[in-house]
Amino acid sequence: MAKPFRLYVCSDIHASERTWRKFVNAMKANVYKADAAMIAGDLTGKALIAVVASGGGDMWTAEVLGKRHVARTEAELKELERSIADLGYYAVRVTESERAAMEADPDLVRRAFDEQITRRVREWMELAAERLEGSNVPVYLMPGNDDDFEIDPILAESTYCQNVNEKVVELTPWHQLVSVGWSSPTPWSTPRELPEEEFLDRLSTLVSGVRDTRKLVMMTHVPPYDSGLDTAPLLSPSLRPTVSAGDVLRGPVGSTGVRKAIEKFKPVLGVHGHIHESGGERRIGETLCVNAGSEANHGLLRGYLIDLSSNGVERALRVEG
Repeated sequence: MAKPFRLYVCSDIHASERTWRKFVNAMKANVYKADAAMIAGDLTGKALIAVVASGGGDMWTAEVLGKRHVARTEAELKELERSIADLGYYAVRVTESERAAMEADPDLVRRAFDEQITRRVREWMELAAERLEGSNVPVYLMPGNDDDFEIDPILAESTYCQNVNEKVVELTPWHQLVSVGWSSPTPWSTPRELPEEEFLDRLSTLVSGVRDTRKLVMMTHVPPYDSGLDTAPLLSPSLRPTVSAGDVLRGPVGSTGVRKAIEKFKPVLGVHGHIHESGGERRIGETLCVNAGSEANHGLLRGYLIDLSSNGVERALRVEG
């Protein structure tokens, strides 16, 4: 009998430098004996951190997670910037006047943010190409709803990682992969969102090019609705968690379009992300659906190992490092 094909899947790295390097190093050493790796979206971060020069450049300060950090030497400054990058934020060196100008002009912030996200994604693609060339572990990834479109040309230029968003690709000797990196609507109006009906239409169009849906792996950034992989705090109109009797109310926030597609096409495996706190595995009919979850901002790389054979999923194991 043919050896099972092992997938390593993860999601929502969100610009964490430490987590990306863990991923690349794990694939380079192939500690999981994976035949391919998949990343189900959200590569970029969400915030800039101003590192402000004072005293003629003799001291730099930054507010990170409510704590003031001070760097007095170039080595300390680089260490501060590294720690910010490990959290998934972008450090920007500015003077007091430059910070004031950015606070007064959202366009300056937008330009700085675009520059930072594209720079880090480009560096990540270069690092993957440098470290993983010859490793024989292909990396299939896609943007998620939080990823701006500015990164798409960089992903397209990658010589190693393959952007599989809205594509059908050959994945294993038996299975094809269909991927959609968008999400259903969120309260934050993120860059890549689709109405549920359009979500189902896009998936259906892609799946129409698949040989056998029973041998299909479906990777969508957003998990299927009410699957247990999409449980998150329910928000008030002011985007604050809803509290009742002292407890935060939680409920399903996934995609009905994704759920309908899984129920209709019955893929062998669904790979998802998006809801960081809802990692785990569930079945929808005969389809195994997994969400590795994410704690990338803590430097943790969460993933799943999935062994696939011609008969389906042989094994699923949640891992972290």
